[in-house]
Amino acid sequence: MESDHNSRELEQLSTAIVKPAGSTSELVENMAAYQQLCVDLLDDNDFQTISGKKFVKRSGMRKLAVSYGVSFEIIDRTFTRNEEGELLSADFVVRATAPNGRFSDGWGACAVKERNAGRKAEHDIPATAETRAKNRACADLFGMGDVSAEEVDRRTMTASKDDQTKLLQRINVMKVGQREMVKGLWKDKQFPKLENLNDNQVEEIHLIIDQVEATNEDLTTIDDNENEMQQPF
Repeated sequence: MESDHNSRELEQLSTAIVKPAGSTSELVENMAAYQQLCVDLLDDNDFQTISGKKFVKRSGMRKLAVSYGVSFEIIDRTFTRNEEGELLSADFVVRATAPNGRFSDGWGACAVKERNAGRKAEHDIPATAETRAKNRACADLFGMGDVSAEEVDRRTMTASKDDQTKLLQRINVMKVGQREMVKGLWKDKQFPKLENLNDNQVEEIHLIIDQVEATNEDLTTIDDNENEMQQPF
């Protein structure tokens, strides 16, 4: 009887242990392939150095997600506002699911007090929270130990193509002299090229344009497309 009891205990213990998803050789081979993919797929633009340490940016996480066929689903989102209806913070829970059904839920949040988001708060704060949630879900799904660059510092977020296009269109309809002033201030601030601007830099350039357009300087207008700002700026 005692031996039967011990056998049942051992059987229960063996079924309670989390078992590897494959053989040791398969796991080692798959992990090596994943690490090599990171080396081959990600470049310097997919990393951000913060306090001397490299973190994977949103672009890097998305490359890996596309490579592995990962899909995203927003499970929950919450917006916190003050009595005037102004956005204070946003929280997102996003699920990243692999083709084999394995999934991981990631939580991300962003608050206005992290940095003054100005007129873009309604877009920038939720977008940052969602990006952080997606990145954390991906990091857990891929077994990455570190958080993403956007989770450490949201200023690393590269502006969307839509925001880049809108900024370029706004600059291209400015008077030639005003546009040159913007170009000079852009360089003075040592901002990167248009395609590498982050959300906060785009917002700051819009504020610069506001100031330049408010000047009373008599500057000539653009007569043809040849004078339009070309990328890279």
